[in-house]
Amino acid sequence: MEYFYLICLLVAIGMLIWLKIFDVRNSISQYFNLIIIIISSFGYFLLSISRTLEEALFSQIIGYVGGIFFPAFYFFLVLEICHLELSELIKIILVLCQVCIYGFVCTMGRGELFYKSVTMHIHNGMVVLDKVYGPMHIFAIGSMYLYFLLSFAAVIYTLTKKKSVERKNVITMLVLMAIAIGSYSLEKIIGIHYTVIPIMFDVLMLIAFIPIYDSNIYTVYENKNIINEQLSQVGFLTFNTKKKYKGCDRDMERIFPELSQYNLGQTISGSSPNLQKIIDGISDIDEMLKTHSKKDHIHIPVEAFLQDGKYYDGMIHILRSPLGKLKGYTIELRDNTEHYKSLALKERYNDELAKEVEEKTSKIKSIQEKTILGMAQMVESRDLSTGGHIKRTSDVVRIFAKKLVDADLGLTPDFLSLVIRSAPMHDLGKIGVDDAVLRKQGRFTDEEYDKMKMHSEIGYHMVSEILSGVEEQDFVRVAENVAHYHHEKVNGTGYPEGLKGEEIPIEARIMALADVFDALVSKRCYKDAFSYERAYEIIEKDAGTHFDNQLAMVFLSCKEELERYYNASEK
Repeated sequence: MEYFYLICLLVAIGMLIWLKIFDVRNSISQYFNLIIIIISSFGYFLLSISRTLEEALFSQIIGYVGGIFFPAFYFFLVLEICHLELSELIKIILVLCQVCIYGFVCTMGRGELFYKSVTMHIHNGMVVLDKVYGPMHIFAIGSMYLYFLLSFAAVIYTLTKKKSVERKNVITMLVLMAIAIGSYSLEKIIGIHYTVIPIMFDVLMLIAFIPIYDSNIYTVYENKNIINEQLSQVGFLTFNTKKKYKGCDRDMERIFPELSQYNLGQTISGSSPNLQKIIDGISDIDEMLKTHSKKDHIHIPVEAFLQDGKYYDGMIHILRSPLGKLKGYTIELRDNTEHYKSLALKERYNDELAKEVEEKTSKIKSIQEKTILGMAQMVESRDLSTGGHIKRTSDVVRIFAKKLVDADLGLTPDFLSLVIRSAPMHDLGKIGVDDAVLRKQGRFTDEEYDKMKMHSEIGYHMVSEILSGVEEQDFVRVAENVAHYHHEKVNGTGYPEGLKGEEIPIEARIMALADVFDALVSKRCYKDAFSYERAYEIIEKDAGTHFDNQLAMVFLSCKEELERYYNASEK
């Protein structure tokens, strides 16, 4: 039997290695479950080769790690698959309860709380414990069945209440746990000498990898990695409130190799001038904290510097506890070599290198626009009702802008180009809307609509965070206004602030027409597409109430171009 348990142990170790290589989400519950299985399998392997009662009891205590802790962390894993959340406090309490139960497990052979008595005999060359269970054993078994019932309740709730979770995944997780519980119960009823728990743990996690991986791979986490690459985030370095070194990633260590010489908790001194200057910048945040509340998101820019032939800049962020208490600082650096080389070329050369500077600047803008479009498409991939909306509205704004140039409304081509660049970001705030609302098939309830309306406020803050410091201020302002106010109405009945008339920035009034027109002529889960004529009638009817009257008249003059565009898109 020792070979059987050894194989179970090696399979669990193999799964942990696979998870480390291919996991996209780094789920703590997955890792804890596999570590628990490895420890438990090791205990049963030791039990199989034990030859004395003391050795057997010690091995049994190690093996019980799985029986006590695995059900709890598997329940947490089920919650992840179901997209349900427990507060960290409740999770800590549940884990502490299991720790207490495991404490009684450790008394076996030393008291009567877990085992009233225990002897051993050798059966087919393996130690078998003859046990009389004590009162605390009931709690151990009860906790296992309790977590199965909680998992069952979570799955039933998900299947009946949530639409953003794939049913087969949550059902698979529940069936696997039911099989494990059933096998354990059958083992106890039959009274066999050898436990099947290690192999059931392995099978449970091995098969569970399928719904877990399927659930994780299609989340925004994978998209987030793409965005991080586009934003060129290359290094992170953390300090506690006393400015003691608390760790860094490999990219930061590559930038500043001297970091490898420091132990966690040390004060960094005598380092390179660039690193020391960045660390000294934490003092600026300390001063800012004196005049800000615990809820404020504070960060200061890292001045660009040259290190080993590359230009870096970034931000110093503060780390807070859930209660807002200051916990430390994170320094984030980005490799912006191309950007700063372009600036250097522009300063050093004139007409001869003007073309090269222009090409490099264009490349930077292209990267920024791809980043913005990538983020917008990431949001749209979560919204089941607006496929292609981002691209269409951006193209509609471009068509509209051509008419506005000649409309004698005082709108310059440069300003309208900023509006066109801002258009893909108008719904960026939907990234902060819960999947249950964003992916709903059908009309929203009042409560759901209120949650959806928050996307304009969220989008404003996101655009500000993304563009501030890396784009010209005029573009930042236009992009912020487009994201923030494109749902305002000129009669003051829109949201988020109920602005009226010219209180609404003109870029937002332009975006509103493109946004609504595409919604009217596109099929949604709650309506069929309207005809072009019907859409024009609605816009003309709402001119002066929903839409700016002058802009609406110019927009209606784009009928031929709009219909040509949408007809070509359908092909």
